[in-house]
Amino acid sequence: MFVAAKIVDNFGLATYNLPVWRSLLRTQGQCLVSDTSSNLVPAVDRAIQILFTFHQGDESYGVSDLSRMLDLNKSTVFDILNTLTHHNLLEREEETKKYRLGPALFHLGNLVGARLTLRAIVQPFLVEVLKEFGSTTILARLASNGRVLIVDSAEPEVPLKLSVTPGTRLESGESVFARLFRAATSDGDAETLAVRSRGYVTDDQESVAGVRAVGVPLNDREGRVIATLTVMDFVRRMDETKIARLIDALPHVGQRISERLGARSYPQWNGIWTD
Repeated sequence: MFVAAKIVDNFGLATYNLPVWRSLLRTQGQCLVSDTSSNLVPAVDRAIQILFTFHQGDESYGVSDLSRMLDLNKSTVFDILNTLTHHNLLEREEETKKYRLGPALFHLGNLVGARLTLRAIVQPFLVEVLKEFGSTTILARLASNGRVLIVDSAEPEVPLKLSVTPGTRLESGESVFARLFRAATSDGDAETLAVRSRGYVTDDQESVAGVRAVGVPLNDREGRVIATLTVMDFVRRMDETKIARLIDALPHVGQRISERLGARSYPQWNGIWTD
Protein backbone atom coordinates (compact mmCIF):
# COMPACT_ATOMS: atom_id res chain seq x y z
CA MET A 1 0.00 0.00 0.00
CA PHE A 2 1.26 3.45 -0.87
CA VAL A 3 2.18 6.30 1.46
CA ALA A 4 -0.84 8.48 0.74
CA ALA A 5 -3.19 5.53 0.92
CA LYS A 6 -1.70 4.48 4.25
CA ILE A 7 -2.31 7.90 5.74
CA VAL A 8 -5.87 8.04 4.49
CA ASP A 9 -6.75 4.49 5.50
CA ASN A 10 -5.31 4.90 8.98
CA PHE A 11 -7.60 7.82 9.66
CA GLY A 12 -10.60 6.43 7.81
CA LEU A 13 -10.72 9.36 5.40
CA ALA A 14 -10.99 7.54 2.11
CA THR A 15 -14.43 9.01 1.39
CA TYR A 16 -13.32 12.64 1.78
CA ASN A 17 -11.88 14.86 -0.90
CA LEU A 18 -8.42 16.38 -0.56
CA PRO A 19 -9.27 19.70 1.19
CA VAL A 20 -11.53 17.93 3.70
CA TRP A 21 -9.15 15.16 4.75
CA ARG A 22 -6.19 17.58 4.72
CA SER A 23 -8.12 19.58 7.32
CA LEU A 24 -9.12 16.49 9.29
CA LEU A 25 -5.53 15.25 9.47
CA ARG A 26 -4.66 18.36 11.47
CA THR A 27 -7.07 17.30 14.20
CA GLN A 28 -5.81 13.78 14.79
CA GLY A 29 -3.13 14.58 17.37
CA GLN A 30 -0.25 14.66 14.89
CA CYS A 31 0.47 17.32 12.34
CA LEU A 32 0.71 14.99 9.35
CA VAL A 33 -0.12 17.85 7.02
CA SER A 34 1.16 21.22 8.17
CA ASP A 35 -1.18 24.16 8.48
CA THR A 36 1.63 26.63 7.75
CA SER A 37 1.42 28.03 4.25
CA SER A 38 3.75 31.03 4.36
CA ASN A 39 6.88 29.12 3.33
CA LEU A 40 5.43 26.66 0.86
CA VAL A 41 7.01 26.30 -2.57
CA PRO A 42 4.01 26.59 -4.94
CA ALA A 43 5.22 24.09 -7.54
CA VAL A 44 6.05 21.48 -4.91
CA ASP A 45 2.75 22.07 -3.13
CA ARG A 46 0.81 21.53 -6.36
CA ALA A 47 2.75 18.32 -7.07
CA ILE A 48 1.91 16.99 -3.61
CA GLN A 49 -1.75 17.94 -4.07
CA ILE A 50 -1.77 15.87 -7.24
CA LEU A 51 -0.20 12.87 -5.45
CA PHE A 52 -2.72 13.13 -2.60
CA THR A 53 -5.54 13.02 -5.14
CA PHE A 54 -4.68 9.35 -5.71
CA HIS A 55 -5.46 8.69 -2.05
CA GLN A 56 -7.19 5.32 -2.54
CA GLY A 57 -4.22 3.92 -4.45
CA ASP A 58 -5.99 2.35 -7.43
CA GLU A 59 -7.35 5.38 -9.31
CA SER A 60 -6.08 6.65 -12.64
CA TYR A 61 -6.64 10.22 -13.83
CA GLY A 62 -5.96 12.18 -16.97
CA VAL A 63 -4.72 15.74 -17.29
CA SER A 64 -8.25 17.10 -17.68
CA ASP A 65 -9.49 15.16 -14.65
CA LEU A 66 -6.82 16.56 -12.35
CA SER A 67 -7.09 20.05 -13.80
CA ARG A 68 -10.81 20.09 -13.00
CA MET A 69 -10.49 18.45 -9.56
CA LEU A 70 -7.72 20.75 -8.33
CA ASP A 71 -8.65 23.87 -10.30
CA LEU A 72 -5.24 24.02 -11.95
CA ASN A 73 -4.22 25.02 -15.46
CA LYS A 74 -3.92 22.03 -17.81
CA SER A 75 -0.41 22.94 -18.93
CA THR A 76 0.69 23.18 -15.27
CA VAL A 77 -0.83 19.80 -14.49
CA PHE A 78 0.82 18.24 -17.54
CA ASP A 79 4.27 19.55 -16.56
CA ILE A 80 3.90 18.30 -12.98
CA LEU A 81 2.66 14.89 -14.14
CA ASN A 82 5.59 14.64 -16.54
CA THR A 83 8.05 15.43 -13.72
CA LEU A 84 6.45 12.98 -11.28
CA THR A 85 6.48 10.28 -13.96
CA HIS A 86 10.16 10.95 -14.66
CA HIS A 87 10.91 10.13 -11.00
CA ASN A 88 8.59 7.07 -11.01
CA LEU A 89 6.25 8.65 -8.46
CA LEU A 90 3.53 8.27 -11.09
CA GLU A 91 3.29 6.11 -14.19
CA ARG A 92 1.39 6.72 -17.40
CA GLU A 93 -0.97 4.18 -18.93
CA GLU A 94 -0.23 4.24 -22.65
CA GLU A 95 -3.67 3.03 -23.75
CA THR A 96 -5.77 5.45 -21.69
CA LYS A 97 -3.17 8.28 -21.39
CA LYS A 98 -4.07 8.40 -17.70
CA TYR A 99 -1.78 8.38 -14.70
CA ARG A 100 -1.61 6.22 -11.60
CA LEU A 101 0.69 5.92 -8.58
CA GLY A 102 4.18 4.72 -9.44
CA PRO A 103 6.66 2.20 -8.00
CA ALA A 104 8.81 4.82 -6.25
CA LEU A 105 5.95 5.45 -3.83
CA PHE A 106 5.73 1.73 -3.12
CA HIS A 107 9.43 1.74 -2.23
CA LEU A 108 9.05 4.77 0.05
CA GLY A 109 5.98 3.25 1.68
CA ASN A 110 7.90 0.06 2.39
CA LEU A 111 10.65 2.06 4.08
CA VAL A 112 8.14 3.78 6.35
CA GLY A 113 6.31 0.51 7.00
CA ALA A 114 9.53 -1.31 7.89
CA ARG A 115 10.50 1.33 10.42
CA LEU A 116 7.05 1.39 12.05
CA THR A 117 6.80 -2.40 12.07
CA LEU A 118 10.26 -2.81 13.58
CA ARG A 119 9.47 -0.52 16.49
CA ALA A 120 6.07 -2.09 17.11
CA ILE A 121 7.49 -5.62 17.11
CA VAL A 122 10.49 -4.89 19.32
CA GLN A 123 8.89 -2.59 21.91
CA PRO A 124 7.37 -5.39 24.06
CA PHE A 125 10.75 -7.12 24.13
CA LEU A 126 12.43 -3.92 25.30
CA VAL A 127 10.04 -3.82 28.24
CA GLU A 128 10.56 -7.53 28.92
CA VAL A 129 14.35 -7.19 29.04
CA LEU A 130 14.13 -4.06 31.19
CA LYS A 131 11.94 -5.87 33.73
CA GLU A 132 14.35 -8.80 33.84
CA PHE A 133 17.61 -6.88 34.12
CA GLY A 134 16.67 -3.36 35.28
CA SER A 135 18.99 -1.62 32.81
CA THR A 136 18.45 0.68 29.85
CA THR A 137 17.53 -1.38 26.78
CA ILE A 138 17.94 0.15 23.33
CA LEU A 139 16.74 -0.59 19.80
CA ALA A 140 19.00 1.00 17.20
CA ARG A 141 19.55 0.78 13.46
CA LEU A 142 22.06 2.17 11.01
CA ALA A 143 20.92 5.26 9.11
CA SER A 144 21.92 5.87 5.50
CA ASN A 145 24.47 8.51 6.56
CA GLY A 146 26.39 5.92 8.60
CA ARG A 147 25.23 7.17 11.97
CA VAL A 148 23.44 5.03 14.52
CA LEU A 149 19.76 5.96 14.91
CA ILE A 150 18.08 5.27 18.24
CA VAL A 151 14.67 3.86 17.28
CA ASP A 152 13.28 3.14 20.76
CA SER A 153 14.36 2.44 24.34
CA ALA A 154 13.09 1.27 27.72
CA GLU A 155 14.62 2.82 30.83
CA PRO A 156 14.48 1.95 34.54
CA GLU A 157 12.60 4.19 36.97
CA VAL A 158 15.64 5.17 39.03
CA PRO A 159 17.11 8.61 39.79
CA LEU A 160 20.43 7.95 38.05
CA LYS A 161 20.22 6.08 34.75
CA LEU A 162 21.49 6.00 31.21
CA SER A 163 18.93 7.78 29.07
CA VAL A 164 18.65 8.00 25.29
CA THR A 165 16.01 9.79 23.26
CA PRO A 166 14.43 7.98 20.29
CA GLY A 167 15.37 9.78 17.11
CA THR A 168 18.86 10.63 18.34
CA ARG A 169 21.63 9.98 15.81
CA LEU A 170 25.01 8.96 17.19
CA GLU A 171 28.44 8.68 15.62
CA SER A 172 29.23 5.02 15.10
CA GLY A 173 32.70 4.98 16.63
CA GLU A 174 33.55 1.73 18.38
CA SER A 175 30.21 1.30 20.11
CA VAL A 176 28.39 -2.00 20.50
CA PHE A 177 26.01 -0.85 17.76
CA ALA A 178 28.82 -0.11 15.30
CA ARG A 179 30.67 -3.36 15.96
CA LEU A 180 27.52 -5.41 15.32
CA PHE A 181 26.76 -3.57 12.07
CA ARG A 182 30.40 -3.86 11.01
CA ALA A 183 30.29 -7.63 11.56
CA ALA A 184 27.57 -7.81 8.89
CA THR A 185 29.55 -5.86 6.30
CA SER A 186 33.25 -6.58 6.88
CA ASP A 187 35.23 -9.06 4.79
CA GLY A 188 36.15 -11.43 7.57
CA ASP A 189 38.84 -9.87 9.74
CA ALA A 190 39.58 -11.46 13.10
CA GLU A 191 37.19 -9.25 15.08
CA THR A 192 34.36 -9.80 12.60
CA LEU A 193 34.79 -13.57 12.69
CA ALA A 194 34.82 -13.51 16.49
CA VAL A 195 31.61 -11.46 16.69
CA ARG A 196 29.88 -13.72 14.16
CA SER A 197 30.97 -16.80 16.08
CA ARG A 198 29.74 -15.49 19.45
CA GLY A 199 26.60 -13.83 18.13
CA TYR A 200 26.91 -10.90 20.52
CA VAL A 201 29.18 -7.99 21.44
CA THR A 202 30.25 -6.78 24.89
CA ASP A 203 31.64 -3.38 25.81
CA ASP A 204 33.54 -3.01 29.08
CA GLN A 205 34.02 0.78 29.16
CA GLU A 206 35.76 0.81 25.74
CA SER A 207 33.26 3.32 24.33
CA VAL A 208 32.23 5.27 27.44
CA ALA A 209 34.10 5.27 30.73
CA GLY A 210 32.01 3.79 33.53
CA VAL A 211 29.52 2.08 31.20
CA ARG A 212 29.19 -1.57 30.21
CA ALA A 213 26.97 -3.02 27.51
CA VAL A 214 25.92 -6.21 25.76
CA GLY A 215 24.34 -6.18 22.32
CA VAL A 216 22.96 -8.63 19.75
CA PRO A 217 21.91 -8.31 16.10
CA LEU A 218 18.33 -8.43 14.84
CA ASN A 219 17.79 -10.10 11.46
CA ASP A 220 15.13 -9.67 8.80
CA ARG A 221 13.89 -12.32 6.36
CA GLU A 222 16.87 -11.70 4.07
CA GLY A 223 19.32 -12.40 6.85
CA ARG A 224 20.42 -8.78 7.04
CA VAL A 225 21.14 -7.04 10.31
CA ILE A 226 18.17 -4.70 10.36
CA ALA A 227 18.84 -3.38 13.88
CA THR A 228 20.54 -4.11 17.19
CA LEU A 229 19.25 -4.80 20.69
CA THR A 230 21.56 -3.50 23.42
CA VAL A 231 21.46 -3.42 27.22
CA MET A 232 23.74 -0.91 28.94
CA ASP A 233 24.26 0.47 32.41
CA PHE A 234 26.77 2.00 34.76
CA VAL A 235 29.53 -0.36 35.94
CA ARG A 236 28.23 -0.45 39.50
CA ARG A 237 24.92 -1.89 38.26
CA MET A 238 26.46 -4.08 35.55
CA ASP A 239 28.72 -6.51 37.37
CA GLU A 240 30.24 -9.69 35.95
CA THR A 241 27.31 -11.81 37.07
CA LYS A 242 24.84 -9.57 35.24
CA ILE A 243 27.04 -9.53 32.14
CA ALA A 244 27.08 -13.34 32.16
CA ARG A 245 23.28 -13.47 32.49
CA LEU A 246 22.87 -11.05 29.59
CA ILE A 247 25.29 -13.02 27.40
CA ASP A 248 23.15 -16.08 28.07
CA ALA A 249 19.73 -14.47 27.69
CA LEU A 250 20.02 -11.69 25.11
CA PRO A 251 20.78 -13.89 22.07
CA HIS A 252 17.58 -15.83 22.78
CA VAL A 253 15.63 -12.56 22.82
CA GLY A 254 17.34 -11.51 19.59
CA GLN A 255 16.32 -14.80 18.00
CA ARG A 256 12.68 -14.41 19.07
CA ILE A 257 12.54 -10.89 17.66
CA SER A 258 14.26 -11.94 14.43
CA GLU A 259 11.75 -14.76 13.95
CA ARG A 260 8.98 -12.17 14.24
CA LEU A 261 10.78 -10.15 11.55
CA GLY A 262 10.82 -13.18 9.24
CA ALA A 263 14.34 -14.51 9.80
CA ARG A 264 14.77 -18.20 8.96
CA SER A 265 17.83 -18.72 11.17
CA TYR A 266 19.77 -16.69 13.72
CA PRO A 267 22.15 -14.98 13.84
CA GLN A 268 22.84 -14.10 10.20
CA TRP A 269 25.28 -11.55 8.79
CA ASN A 270 24.09 -10.98 5.20
CA GLY A 271 24.73 -7.25 5.12
CA ILE A 272 22.68 -4.51 6.76
CA TRP A 273 19.38 -2.75 6.15
CA THR A 274 19.35 1.03 5.99
CA ASP A 275 16.85 3.61 4.79
